[in-house]
Amino acid sequence: MRSYPPGFLENVASDIRFNLYGDPQIEGDAKLQRQPWVGRLDLLINDYYLHHVYKSTISAFRPRYAVTMGDIFSSQWVSRAEYYKRIHRFKWVSNQIDARNNTIDSGDHRHFYLAGNHDIGYGEETRAYHINRYTNNFGPLNQEWLVDIDGIVTDGQHNEHNIASVGLHRVVVLNAMNLDATRVEKYRHEAWDFVRSLAGERSKHPDIPLILFLHIPLNKPDGVCEPQPTIILDDGFVAYQDYLSPATSAYLLHCLKPTIVFNGHDHNGCLATHAVWPETDMPVILGASGRVLTSTEDLCSLTLDELDAYSSKIEDFAQSTISTTGSSSMTGASAWTAIEITVRSAMGAYNG
Repeated sequence: MRSYPPGFLENVASDIRFNLYGDPQIEGDAKLQRQPWVGRLDLLINDYYLHHVYKSTISAFRPRYAVTMGDIFSSQWVSRAEYYKRIHRFKWVSNQIDARNNTIDSGDHRHFYLAGNHDIGYGEETRAYHINRYTNNFGPLNQEWLVDIDGIVTDGQHNEHNIASVGLHRVVVLNAMNLDATRVEKYRHEAWDFVRSLAGERSKHPDIPLILFLHIPLNKPDGVCEPQPTIILDDGFVAYQDYLSPATSAYLLHCLKPTIVFNGHDHNGCLATHAVWPETDMPVILGASGRVLTSTEDLCSLTLDELDAYSSKIEDFAQSTISTTGSSSMTGASAWTAIEITVRSAMGAYNG
């Protein structure tokens, strides 16, 4: 039986609650230009509906974290003035300000956000102004923190001090938009530097459950969820994707070992299970060098350039080490299992 420090169980929370809101995609000036009067009514009703969704669920479930899963807005190409109009509307929608623009006391919960393709664009589209205005208003694209069962949030400077805490979890928000082929290399390298640093931390402390937030879902076989695996490239960079690439997904599953993965993007919602084996009996030869990919350690040691160069080989490795099903069933023979939940869109057409 686990022993607790004296007095630890006094006033301790029984769980850590997250409210997750998928893809609100708040529209604005473009709709008003297309449909002046009908569009104005549509925006008004949609804002009130989303406001009801956020306010009622926050009140009912009293979360510690309210997380919007990306695609806060309907387009990343809006003007600066329109962008800030939509931010103001979103703050009201998400119950952060009242009708008189007064800040609402959030109590115990905090708001976090994921960057979606309609916030900063896919890899082919992302530009500096997309990144800058998003991070200035919604925080870092990549971030992590440790949360204990009593709700204590710790920053990176205090991680080691809290490693032995009871009920500790590692929460990670990851910029999925720039993990695959990205026109501005800087943004992709920033994302992968964060991932590889996190993978190193996971190798030291694999027993701390990891909760991973991504906008774009992990790759899955056709038929497991509603979208078919599709990636469209423009000039070699991602112009559209409904899932992350097989190589990127394999790296995240093998090297981060998430306990549960939450994402948005597909609107319809889905539940999947990834059973992961750390080794394969069918070694994959990586090119003319003769290097062999047989285990999680081999995969996690690859550089980003090698991940790109050997992407098809990594996909072969993933097919022999990862089994994905459209349920929450566990596979006892695997080394670990990651549950992936794609959050249904909060838009009215998807029932909030």
